[in-house]
Amino acid sequence: MSKPLTPFQRHLLFFSTPTHPTRLTLYSSLRAALSLGLDFPVALILSLSLRMLYAPYPHVFRPINVERIPASRQRSQISHAMLVKEKYTCGELLKLLKSENGNGKGFVNDKINQGHVVGFWAMAADARTNRVRREDVERFQDGEWAGGPIWVSGHSSVVRKVLGVRVYEGA
Repeated sequence: MSKPLTPFQRHLLFFSTPTHPTRLTLYSSLRAALSLGLDFPVALILSLSLRMLYAPYPHVFRPINVERIPASRQRSQISHAMLVKEKYTCGELLKLLKSENGNGKGFVNDKINQGHVVGFWAMAADARTNRVRREDVERFQDGEWAGGPIWVSGHSSVVRKVLGVRVYEGA
């Protein structure tokens, strides 16, 4: 029997193949990032970053078993932070991260975690208020939040034809 997935591992399921065990590939993460509405260069950078962070060298192009990513290498989902407000700014989310992590696990790891939280905020925040709803933060904490588009791009038809990902159709 396998161990239950952590919130971060559940988050990665969105970017993974629907196989057992669940595997993260460059193609699966690229397709998932594009389905969120990220522009191709941003989606490619995200996909390559996942490879660099979680694929053991020299096996950079082998699929990554999501269940085997050690807790020490996982990103923070601010899972243990107590939510007391109905909406959160980016700065408030970063304060929750800091209170959860204390002194952190090193400068680079702290910056990667901050980028992860800022990326969530960038996709979830209301464009008028720049705040994220508590419900979205709770889904992020549970690893169940898959996101939404950062911006609408003009190349969705190319993405559909080349990779079979449908973005912004009927919008």
